[in-house]
Amino acid sequence: MALATAFHARTIDDDPRLLEQSYHLRYQVYCVDRGFLDPANYPDGREIDEFDPHSVHLGVFDADAHMIGTARLIKPNPHGFPMFRHCAFYPDVQALDAPHVVPVEVSRLAISRHHAPRRRNTEPFLTLVRAMVQGARRAGATHLMGANEAALHRKLAHFGFPYRICGPTSDYYGPVAPHLMSLRELDDVIVDGRFPALLGLDATAGLSEFIAC
Repeated sequence: MALATAFHARTIDDDPRLLEQSYHLRYQVYCVDRGFLDPANYPDGREIDEFDPHSVHLGVFDADAHMIGTARLIKPNPHGFPMFRHCAFYPDVQALDAPHVVPVEVSRLAISRHHAPRRRNTEPFLTLVRAMVQGARRAGATHLMGANEAALHRKLAHFGFPYRICGPTSDYYGPVAPHLMSLRELDDVIVDGRFPALLGLDATAGLSEFIAC
């Protein structure tokens, strides 16, 4: 049984209005709040790049249907994955070009500063992460990967996600390390039943509970 939540997540690629809200929220978080990107490069207040046409976009909404979080899952595309412009895997890490491997990169995870989680094990952050997993499954992915700071790694490990460090730390919007998670390994952890936050995320669960289109 999945955890109850006051928030809900959905894919937003079918709604141009919601996509615009996502781009504006990304601008607020990445350009204004955290200063990772230069606001002068986004004069219309929308943070967009060449990877957006090749991504699954997600939104998290509160009870009043306000978007308070967003993220994208970048699928294999002609531009490659942006994390590898700054990070590299250790030589013994799973090869991403193997025939049975389909990776997606978690990118532009942003939550409004006005809706920061007040409890460690609940929404809206966990709602968004759970939606990423289900969105990756819907996209046919076998692995989730991303370049993440140590604090995010610790938080995901606390919830039980087998999101593992797989390369050295580098400077990419601050010190980050590449991470990789096998969805098959995640299924094994879910079946083990030790982490309540993961209940209902296995491969046999329906997507509609987390991603209502």
